[in-house]
Amino acid sequence: MDFKTNRIILALMLFAFLPTSAQSFLKKKEKKAYECGYVHKESFFNKLKPMKLISKVTGGLIKAKPKSDLNDVALAVGYASSLIPKSQLDFATKTPGWETCGDGVSVYFLNKTGIGLTDTDGEVKLNGAKLEKAGMGTYFQGFSADKRGTQIIEVTSSNGDKVLVNIEPAKPLEIISVNGVEKGGDIIIDGTKDVVIELKGGDADPDSELFVEMIISAMSLKVQTHLYPSKAVNRIVIPKESFKNFENSPLPIIKKNTLSVTRVKNEMLYNTAAGVIQKTATFSDFVPFLAKGDIAGGSLIGNSFSKDKNTKASGKFKTVEGEYNVNINKGNPYTHPPMDKMKNVGISSFVVRGNLYKGKTTTSTKTTYGFQTKTITTTKTTIKKWFPKLTDDNWQAFVNNLYDQFKNKLIGMGVNVVSVDDVLKTKAYAGMKPITDTVTATFIEKGAYGTKRLIKTGTIDYLKDIKTTFPADRTNEKIIQELNLDGLIAVTIDLDFDLESEGLNPVVKITAFSPNVTYRMPGKYFEMDFSTKAKSLKEAGKYNSSVGGPEQAIFKIIKGEEFLNAFQLAIEVLKKGEKENSAYHKIWKDRM
Repeated sequence: MDFKTNRIILALMLFAFLPTSAQSFLKKKEKKAYECGYVHKESFFNKLKPMKLISKVTGGLIKAKPKSDLNDVALAVGYASSLIPKSQLDFATKTPGWETCGDGVSVYFLNKTGIGLTDTDGEVKLNGAKLEKAGMGTYFQGFSADKRGTQIIEVTSSNGDKVLVNIEPAKPLEIISVNGVEKGGDIIIDGTKDVVIELKGGDADPDSELFVEMIISAMSLKVQTHLYPSKAVNRIVIPKESFKNFENSPLPIIKKNTLSVTRVKNEMLYNTAAGVIQKTATFSDFVPFLAKGDIAGGSLIGNSFSKDKNTKASGKFKTVEGEYNVNINKGNPYTHPPMDKMKNVGISSFVVRGNLYKGKTTTSTKTTYGFQTKTITTTKTTIKKWFPKLTDDNWQAFVNNLYDQFKNKLIGMGVNVVSVDDVLKTKAYAGMKPITDTVTATFIEKGAYGTKRLIKTGTIDYLKDIKTTFPADRTNEKIIQELNLDGLIAVTIDLDFDLESEGLNPVVKITAFSPNVTYRMPGKYFEMDFSTKAKSLKEAGKYNSSVGGPEQAIFKIIKGEEFLNAFQLAIEVLKKGEKENSAYHKIWKDRM
């Protein structure tokens, strides 16, 4: 062999024995940020990032109104161990004491009823030391890992309320390799194949959950987001589809990134001075990685219009049966399980509401002429009509019968529906929205078999229902957990009296809730809206025994049979959409 050949062979041999910790895509300062104990100092230019300035200004403007009654508060207490590099994240609030691999305790206040952030008018202490506000109803204090152990958080208010929360660190875990590349090596992910993460200690706490997380760009701000949830195991296989369908899709994925695996131990606390407390302990291990290919970069707008990066199995069609207009909404696979997971459900809400009166005033003018005179006559004509008066029992029979037929339609699709009595007897059902349960000359509101309302269908509902709390504290999730269900279905039917036809034009809204996707993210199977112009009172045959009585006449007026057929067709369209988008089944294969 000549000298040139020997030199090439020697170079190849040296390359083979080079340490894999080079991480060639990181600059020297970027590598340093991953060293345990590193404290990030924000650069002058980073402080001038437009969205960073906006977030800080916004954070300063938002004044969380303090509360003296902690019962009005949804309180979040978090203890994070082994923090990822601060340089990878942007916050609107302060994060004093944050260091790589260190620990941190956070406390933030939400309104238990009402919307937005709140605060206490008292103090927040960590292990007896008062914490300063970090901004927007939030408190944070970081510290080095050698102080890891049980932390004591105390919250007080001016009226004497006091909350004590002891929180222990989550059990540690360690990333061994990603796609066969050991921790410390060059990890490159392009979204063309599944990603395999090998762990040590992943299964140390079977009652915990693991979350694979990465960094995304939220309008130029770097934010940590959940990529894939997992049971507590030592080997996680992330479907490649997850990199285009994650918690905050379709926000762009950062190119120079951090992949972390975080153990989460979550608990809801009641029967304290606070309205509800969410206690969350986490432990993370992390590695830098390079995102390549079409999974990286882009923009929110561009990704939103990309079917590949923003998967949806939705459809819009008009059925043959009675021309019911149907709108189906099924969003990102991360938050929307496929229909084949919906095997055992409850119908928590089946409510019919109706406006039974309409009035209309028309104005007409008539001009007449006489000898050297001109007369203008203005006439106002008012028409008032009411839907024929029915008894309370008539309306209840109609609602119950419609519920029964809807339930039978689900059963015919292979879905088990638990009894309405089981749902109503749950402890959580007391949190449902009350209905008026009334019949007047102008209005009717009835729930099938005593069910109440769960979903919002209009502006008034939204204003009445506004509240900010945790997904695990919401009524639908508590009922699902109490009955061990795969989902919960809510139906609201709004009827509107038609002055011309004297029928009742229906608008039907159906929401199928799944169990929460994560401790911080609720889930849904789908949302559907149905609407049509009702049959006239005359077409329905009015109310006589030959057409089955008043309840059967209303069923005909709103085209009940056509609605049920439209619902079945919509489910078939939905399943077809899921089949065409394999992400739904792949992402949910080993979940629920």
